[in-house]
Parts: sequence; structure tokens; C-alpha cells
Amino acid sequence: MTSETQVRMTAKLYEMRDSAKMLLGDKYEEHMALNGKILQDTATRDKKTPLEIAIKVCTKPGIGAIEVLFIMAAAVELLEPSK
Repeated sequence: MTSETQVRMTAKLYEMRDSAKMLLGDKYEEHMALNGKILQDTATRDKKTPLEIAIKVCTKPGIGAIEVLFIMAAAVELLEPSK
């Protein structure tokens, strides 16, 4: 993967987090804590990173766009928590 591709992907992930913050409002922290715990626990169990788990979950058939948004936002929060 080229560095340009990585930069674009990172930017998209941050956009997803910003969108999740806007949509969830005051419930953002609570929602991200729950999703983050699930991602982290699964990653630990499977010996993978939370981002790998998030990508795996988000590519399953039938998952909705809003679910993808919230799962990926939680993965970003684990990597670099909001201030």
C-alpha cells in the first residue's frame, strides 16, 4: 500500500469518526466505549488488531452503513482517542 493510499484511508477513518460524533451527539462516548470494548476484547481473543476486527465485521454481508460508520469510529477511538 502506498503512503498516499494510507493517508487517504486515514482521512476517511477520521471523517467517519467525525460523522459518528455528529450523529450520536451526547451519546457518542457511551456508544464508542461499548463498541470499543467489543472490538478490543475480540481483537485480544483472536490475536489481531481492533482495526482488523472492525474491517472484518464491516465487510460481512448485510451490515448497514450506519453500523459500519459506528464500528469504524470505535476502531479510530481505540487507536487515537478523542480529546
